[in-house]
Amino acid sequence: MPYLRITCPETSAQRRRAIAARLTDAVNDIFWNPRSGLSRDDLRERTTVHFLPYGPETLFIGGRIPAERAAPDVTVELSDWSMPVRMQRRIARELTPILARLFDVIPGDEDNVNLRFHSYRPTDFAVGGRLLSDIVPAVPRILKRVLSR
Repeated sequence: MPYLRITCPETSAQRRRAIAARLTDAVNDIFWNPRSGLSRDDLRERTTVHFLPYGPETLFIGGRIPAERAAPDVTVELSDWSMPVRMQRRIARELTPILARLFDVIPGDEDNVNLRFHSYRPTDFAVGGRLLSDIVPAVPRILKRVLSR
């Protein structure tokens, strides 16, 4: 159930839709495992992209707005259950260049692309009134932990 919350410069609805589609594809390529028992379509339907755009005078870094720094600043908070450090490294390695391209970050300025991970146990999240640990059988939960290390 990947959830991406993106703090980024304001952009058009059409561009947000294109960014959300590209990120959903990328996240699904990273997270999907045929042994999980979850289809690609199921994973896609559970992937959420949430934009938190900042205006010209609402985000400051070093006391300056991003436009004064000549580079947009993008932070993605990615939440999912049972993300081991190996998976977080893979996500950072694969998503950073995609995010840089999507938000027109100049090559070499990838330091302006930030990822913050929120991994949680399946007992710490509920969907439709049921804990994730009660929805996802034990075998796929164990496989996710083992296969993504």
